[in-house]
Amino acid sequence: MAKTENSRGRLLCLLEILKKETDENHGLSTQDILARLGERGFEVERKALYKDFDAIKAADIPLECQGRPPRYYIEERDFEVEEIMILIDAVESAGFMTEKKKATLIRKLKELTSKGKAAELNEQIHYIGRHHSTNNDIIYTANRVRKAMNEGHPVSFKYVDYAFSEGKVEEVFRHDGQKYILHPFALIWNNGFYYCVGVRPEQSEEKEKDKIRHFRIDRMKDVKIEERRKLVHPPKGFNVARHVETSFSMYGSKPEPVQLRFRKDMLSQFYDRFDKDVTIYPDPKHEDCLIANVSASISPTFFSWISQYEGAFSIAGPKSVVDQYQEHLRKAMNA
Repeated sequence: MAKTENSRGRLLCLLEILKKETDENHGLSTQDILARLGERGFEVERKALYKDFDAIKAADIPLECQGRPPRYYIEERDFEVEEIMILIDAVESAGFMTEKKKATLIRKLKELTSKGKAAELNEQIHYIGRHHSTNNDIIYTANRVRKAMNEGHPVSFKYVDYAFSEGKVEEVFRHDGQKYILHPFALIWNNGFYYCVGVRPEQSEEKEKDKIRHFRIDRMKDVKIEERRKLVHPPKGFNVARHVETSFSMYGSKPEPVQLRFRKDMLSQFYDRFDKDVTIYPDPKHEDCLIANVSASISPTFFSWISQYEGAFSIAGPKSVVDQYQEHLRKAMNA
């Protein structure tokens, strides 16, 4: 009985070695495999090892052998290297995750292939995102919102704003830590951030009970499922894709450097669209304003985003972009 159990454990250990350490460019000889099994406490003869190879092949696991002396490897896996690269790129560009969480997920993704292929990924993957969150609970918050939607309940939370005080940016709770109640309809991943979209009928005037709201998930704190309340249905005609197009889209063409001026009390709105790492500094000409050098796509959508704040945001430079913005406003006024 002990011998049978030992052979089962040895077979699982052998399969793990082959999956983690081999591919078509990194095979292991019989002697290599015997040595690795021995390091793990499985002393085995060559004859028994060949029987293990036969058992692996009988299970339709594509064990290959090439060269002299023969070297064994497993090439086919659930995910191709190119697919893993795409997943890693997606993780890298996800602004709703902290750098620590990104590193953990990327390490797990690399374990889907061999060590040799993972080393190649280290050289080939490049950071493609600009944002990263400082909220390490973001994934669990998103999962809690999903659970609330699946179970048919709204969520409550406190929402974080940003303030500029004594030369630095600080986090503060909006409305002195008021508890928000949101009936979520969808989670949207846009421009590297996760957003929760829904309505707030309990906390809105009658004419705005169906008004669509969206909140950045990394700024939602103390999220709880309101189990005693029932989730309301989305307003008639609500379409997630259309909402994204009209409310979120601002980046279409190639980004260009732009200098923005905005009032200090608009810092949270600024961070709704730009990287938390962007340097903010006081405007020497306007005591109540801040200046930031950002990268943005110069488009009517971008100009519309600025103009919606009725002067709280403006373009300080370069002059070519200022001229384009002024022309955009003239056309709007003369329409």
